[in-house]
Amino acid sequence: MDRRSLTRRQFLCSSALVLAGAAVGACAPKPTAPPTAEPTPVTEGTAAPQATAPAEPAAATPAPKLAGEIEYFMYDLGPANQSREQIAAAFQEENPEAKVKLTVLPYGENWNKLSALMAAGTPPDVIYGDFSLLRYALEGQLLDLTEWFNNDPVLVQQDLFTVDMRDPLLAMFGTSRLYNLILGTWVPLLYYNKEIFDSAGEPIPTENSTWDDVRTLAKKLTNLKQQQWGIQFGTTLDTVGWLWWEHQPDDFWAIPQIFPEKTNFDSPVGIDVLSFWYNLGFQDKSAVPFAEMGTFQAYGAAFGAGQAAMVVGGDWDSGWGYRDLPFEWGVTLIPMVKQGYRPALNCMVATSTVASGTKNPELAWQFARFVSATVTGQTLIGLGAYETPVLKEAAHSDAVMKPEWAAPGYEYRVLAAELPGPMYCPYPLDMNLWEFPGKYLDPTVQQLSIGEITPEQAAAYLDKEGTPFYAEMKKSMPPVK
Repeated sequence: MDRRSLTRRQFLCSSALVLAGAAVGACAPKPTAPPTAEPTPVTEGTAAPQATAPAEPAAATPAPKLAGEIEYFMYDLGPANQSREQIAAAFQEENPEAKVKLTVLPYGENWNKLSALMAAGTPPDVIYGDFSLLRYALEGQLLDLTEWFNNDPVLVQQDLFTVDMRDPLLAMFGTSRLYNLILGTWVPLLYYNKEIFDSAGEPIPTENSTWDDVRTLAKKLTNLKQQQWGIQFGTTLDTVGWLWWEHQPDDFWAIPQIFPEKTNFDSPVGIDVLSFWYNLGFQDKSAVPFAEMGTFQAYGAAFGAGQAAMVVGGDWDSGWGYRDLPFEWGVTLIPMVKQGYRPALNCMVATSTVASGTKNPELAWQFARFVSATVTGQTLIGLGAYETPVLKEAAHSDAVMKPEWAAPGYEYRVLAAELPGPMYCPYPLDMNLWEFPGKYLDPTVQQLSIGEITPEQAAAYLDKEGTPFYAEMKKSMPPVK
């Protein structure tokens, strides 16, 4: 199946692969928390052995006689699967008595299978995912990694990493315990079709561009007679979060990404965010209509088909989603809402979690650490190009920042992840990240884009539905064990 004819989520759902062992054949070439004080190491709870590795991140994983077998459970990453095979092989080479079994399932099927395994008490040892896996921490099914983390001489050196590795999301939920080990980030970027810009004689967007600049360019580059649009909308849930945080609001927690006490769309910030779809879609007619998004037989819809000048999307597309596009393209930082204000928007992270039911917790932890805190593991993450590595020594290497196939601006995926400021993660700790967007957000912005409702009406509606929705969800959430 030609991956260019699929969306990213469709592509991730398109194949199944279960691999036993690490050195199997390679395959051919998917939001963060408020500022918190410096954490104090926690002394209560499950203790972990003192790590003995030297502080330099290039040092080998501290693994005195690691032995046994663990299962690494993940969803299908397409071309990036090869990087996981290579990571498992490298870990086994350093630990000859250890074995890593890879289990790779289509996106969606993996979560259903994981739920069944957790319920049966037979979970995989190490699980690839994101902060949404924290729901299993609420049920006591994830291993508490706090003491391992606090005792690790590399992980506690925050200046070695592009992001806050301390998993600060949990601070909002009344716990300072750690259940995730971040291995990579996903950041938003602005993609542009250089050929459309050159043909129109317009300057390409840069890291200094604002959304007002991009709106002006989008209008100029739209030619409906030729079925060419200036811009294409991205995923609604992600875009809401990115735009919200770019407004520098007083309340960063008032939107559906992060399990709010209540939604707050009916506010100056909320109305301005919702105006994004109203202005570009209805007023300017410069955005690809939602009704036509599924008609383009290309990965990336109209942008991938060469019929949209710009699109905001995740950095994974710069690594493999758009690599084979049949036109010249480039990438830069997403536009600013406020000139000079550019917050960190690494609002999605890839993580490793360890199941509390693992029979080999030390081996499982050391493998997760190998992926996140060694140059070998992190360089392989970067070469896989699906996530942006978090260990600076690997992320800044030419192999990661300047691969021979990279489009102009590829290095922005690393630079965007390192922007100063806290993370804001768009993953509520409920069982279905997409329920509220699917029922309320997506239909609302589609109505906005064709002028059926105004931003003010949309804001009032979303608060009317959102506040009781999340209040009910909170009542059903168990305490963290």
